[in-house]
Amino acid sequence: MKIYLMRHGETDYNQQKLFYGMTDAALNSTGREQALQLKEKLLDLSDQLHVYTSTLSRTIETAELIFPSQKIRALSQLNEKGFGKWEGMNAQQIQLRFPREWQLWLDEPFEYTPPEAEEFASFKQRVLACFHRLLQEDKDLAIVGHLGVLRVLLSELTNQSFWEIELEQGNYTLLEKTDHGYLIRYWNQ
Repeated sequence: MKIYLMRHGETDYNQQKLFYGMTDAALNSTGREQALQLKEKLLDLSDQLHVYTSTLSRTIETAELIFPSQKIRALSQLNEKGFGKWEGMNAQQIQLRFPREWQLWLDEPFEYTPPEAEEFASFKQRVLACFHRLLQEDKDLAIVGHLGVLRVLLSELTNQSFWEIELEQGNYTLLEKTDHGYLIRYWNQ
């Protein structure tokens, strides 16, 4: 079984380095171009994959550009982690408005939950539960997702550190599920 993981294309919020987990931001022109580049990279496979996204427009739009003839299945369990009151702000703005909370989060990002945000443990649990349900279908799949979602999956499947996982927009990572675990066939290609 092959698992293609790809990050949604760029948004203006990405460009501005804003926290925007559950904010529904659309792709910008660079993001649309990144999706079209991925379409070219995956052209031979596009009709063989079951394609899943979050319910947020940036993943859906990216998937529709990459896989124009495929049915796209949007699942809320693949939505990005919500950042509550920090959404729409950059790190400097958060540090100024929430200095104590910002430091607590920097010290323990998996334990401390920002104001009105989703707990990391709940986020991780919902993403992994969804992924394991998708694996039961035993069909090649593509997930067009958010960086946080993809980091959760890859840190679980490859034992890499969450924060060390870098995935560029416009690229894909291919894993193959075997009887012995997961093999990385391509990383950030």
